[in-house]
Amino acid sequence: MSQMHNILPVGIDLGTSSIKISVGEKKYRIPSLIGEPNPGFKGIVADKSWINNLVVTLDSGEEYYIGELARLQSMVKIPLAREGKMKSAKDVMVAIKASLGLICERSEQTFVIATGVPVATGRNEMEALSKNIIGFHNVVIKNDATGEVKKIRAKVLAAPVMPEPYGAWYHLLKMKGEEKAVDTVIIDIGYGSTDILTVYNGNIMRPASGSITEAVDTLVTKVAQFLTDKTGKMVKPEALIATLEKGKTTVAIGGTLYDIKPQIDATASYVVLAIIDEVERLMGNLPPDAVIRYFIIEGGGVYYFGEKIKEALLDKGFIRSLDQVLIPEEPVLANAMGFELIAQYYARKILQRR
Repeated sequence: MSQMHNILPVGIDLGTSSIKISVGEKKYRIPSLIGEPNPGFKGIVADKSWINNLVVTLDSGEEYYIGELARLQSMVKIPLAREGKMKSAKDVMVAIKASLGLICERSEQTFVIATGVPVATGRNEMEALSKNIIGFHNVVIKNDATGEVKKIRAKVLAAPVMPEPYGAWYHLLKMKGEEKAVDTVIIDIGYGSTDILTVYNGNIMRPASGSITEAVDTLVTKVAQFLTDKTGKMVKPEALIATLEKGKTTVAIGGTLYDIKPQIDATASYVVLAIIDEVERLMGNLPPDAVIRYFIIEGGGVYYFGEKIKEALLDKGFIRSLDQVLIPEEPVLANAMGFELIAQYYARKILQRR
């Protein structure tokens, strides 16, 4: 792992369902939740990994479960992002401190952290988060299954915060070897929302960017409701995600196979229509000289809607060739990987000034 003369660049993507972290060869996905500790509970015995048993203690003495531990065991769960926006810079800082403890292998470490937040997050909230990240942090984390405690002293030199799809844009254009910024629309389909970000002349165009609630959960919720009605058994939406990601169109419930392809196709078509309608509306706010060269489709929704969106972009005349549609090799991690590259850029600038 390159630490650029002891400055460790970190990319973080704060999504509505999960936080993605990219640090060199290490990649992490953590549910985008923190929660209150559960008295009397002691870790996830079957899985003693740090990432699934993560507890952070703040300077005030408050403890929080992080990610999977919060999802499974906290009575009070606090989502870090909802409806296309960051909920609270203070709560996000709790998760970021825990993440620093998770990735740090030394008792003291200097960082540059580039973070992506949902598109509907306001500028003031983004600036507040950046200010909170910069500076010194004493981090204490615990593995709740093993009782192991880790303490670090973190120094963050720079902490740019940007709309999360910007990371995928930066990552993909670097991978393609583009020397100059090109006009691009990025469609980031997450679990709880779809973010649309437009980059014009290298700058984020706020009037041509936005967020809608139609996303992966729209699909899995509709299919889960169909199966619940069909079988009389409660089917949870999250239980269907792994099945749908594998491209399967049948699901077994109580030993009986059910064909869910008609429900998948009908709901996916509705979600894609909503996304394309919003893209068309937002593009109406672009300057007359804007020429969109690429459309980037990323996020976990690529597995469900990617091909249908490509076809819709072509049918609508937004593109002349499917070559103008880019899908990252790692559609879920692309934002975090791009923000790591941005963090590397900031780290180099800092070193050059020394």
